[in-house]
Amino acid sequence: MKARSIARELALLGISQLTDNPEKMQAASGQERGIALPAKALDALLMKALKALSADAQETLDTAEGELQRSERLILESETRTVDQDEVRSRIQPAVPLIESAINRAGSTLELLIFAQQGDRKEIITARRSLVSASTHLENGDRLLLEHALRAANIDDARVQIQLAISVVRSAVIELKSSLEPVNFAKLINRDEVRSYACDLLYNWVTHWKAVDTQLNEAMEKWSMRRLARVDRDILRLAMMEIVYMDVPTRVAIDEAIEMAKRYSDEEGYRFINGVLRRATDKLDAAKA
Repeated sequence: MKARSIARELALLGISQLTDNPEKMQAASGQERGIALPAKALDALLMKALKALSADAQETLDTAEGELQRSERLILESETRTVDQDEVRSRIQPAVPLIESAINRAGSTLELLIFAQQGDRKEIITARRSLVSASTHLENGDRLLLEHALRAANIDDARVQIQLAISVVRSAVIELKSSLEPVNFAKLINRDEVRSYACDLLYNWVTHWKAVDTQLNEAMEKWSMRRLARVDRDILRLAMMEIVYMDVPTRVAIDEAIEMAKRYSDEEGYRFINGVLRRATDKLDAAKA
């Protein structure tokens, strides 16, 4: 996981802890008088963001556990509710994407913890190995399901592999949850490249929100910033600040904004954000021409 990606996420979560009226926040911080944001205020904001990030990681793992429970229920039903082999396979098959999703969720949390802690904790190493093993079991189970449909494999063999995948992912989730402690996440903002970039984003958000909102409003058709969900507004602002004031390549800033929107918004939200940013940057390019 890249330092700037973490910094962007921390900045987004930090902004969410502030008032939704940037003008009030700007006045309170002294920006209208040209006073820099106090270092203590930035540190406090980043600590709040870390708590939010930790809570989000916890929620991600809780969701993964729910997917594993649903998968187990499907496996149990395949053993107790039918003896017809084709129907057994049809009951097991929906478990595969659920387990895959759980592995991906656990993997995203693992990636964050590895970045924060340099991957040197026993729980993290164990969880990484477990996820690799679970992916192998799931691939084997999915292959055996396909081969069973062709009458070339035993359905019980497929079920065993999928049950093993569930068990191993659950072990990884338990290990990861034990690492979700504030002291571990605090290491993130002790890394210079994370702290520096997150603070730059927060500073630019406070300083330039009005100009950025004007540019974004001009790029929207029959909409305005104030009508959007707050998280969508903040993602749009951060991306435009990177492009206009921090010399981040347009493609990079838009891609990062889309990734954050996929985590914190919804499909409609990230598609909308992509469209607005493209129109806004096209206008900027046209003005420079």
